[in-house]
Amino acid sequence: MMVRVLRWVREHKSSVAGLVLVVLGCYALLSLSRRVQHMSQRRPAATAVAAASAVPDSLASAPPPAAPATALRAEFENAAQQVEFIEQAMRRPEEGGAFYALLAWKRCDAVKAHGVAATAGAGDGAWRDSALALVQDLGKRCADVLERWPAVDVLYKATRQRGGRDVLLPEDGRGIVTPARRETADADVDAALRTGDRRVAAEVLRANAGFLDAGNSTGDPGVDRQLREKAAEIVACELADDCRRGLAVALHCVDTGDCAHDDGHDVVLAQVPEAQRIIFDTMLAALRTRAGLGPGRIDADARP
Repeated sequence: MMVRVLRWVREHKSSVAGLVLVVLGCYALLSLSRRVQHMSQRRPAATAVAAASAVPDSLASAPPPAAPATALRAEFENAAQQVEFIEQAMRRPEEGGAFYALLAWKRCDAVKAHGVAATAGAGDGAWRDSALALVQDLGKRCADVLERWPAVDVLYKATRQRGGRDVLLPEDGRGIVTPARRETADADVDAALRTGDRRVAAEVLRANAGFLDAGNSTGDPGVDRQLREKAAEIVACELADDCRRGLAVALHCVDTGDCAHDDGHDVVLAQVPEAQRIIFDTMLAALRTRAGLGPGRIDADARP
């Protein structure tokens, strides 16, 4: 029997070789199919891991940005009685009401602290009259605010009791109610910018500017901090669209008698020594860029 098999194989060598090749080919295709099926089952998990690893930790844990509180901003600017606005706003934390209630309180406190009697001094008499009228009007609209809430922390406590976590207010009211901190300054500014609300960005940047690493240095940390804080005043008024004839420049005119300028840019620049101007300009450009305004001056009329 074995002899017959060997004789058949010798006479049909080509057929045997072809059969072997077919068997080996089938086995190879079967192995490849199994590998492809195994890889396709694992691909979604591998893709999810790659996508997760591509997201920075700081962004992966960050809350989604809040919608700009356009309605509240309009109410904040136009409220006939600030005490009524504060009462209504503090019940609307999901719209940023606590932030705007505190901002209204701070504005009323600033008016009271500066007084309402224009001092004779340098500058345009017409602007002095306009500044005094603006401050006096706000003073009337702020009636009873400080009597009801004598300190900002009193109002903050009331807002926490009436509503939940405010979508615009920094954690623990930092920079608005409690002092800003060096170790959290960068994170607080980033969080404020993510809200999409320019008023929030303005207030948080103003509160934290002294701690930020922005622009060049004079070599004196104390002078650097003062220059950054002045630069932040300009960026803040640009963000809030109230550089020209806004409340801050009006209060400066009424309080000091210096009514030579009706624009916050010029008021601040007049306070920067010429020897420090170049370094100040680098700080201002850096803070503008940080706020998403670009290094140059942004005018409200040019914004989309």
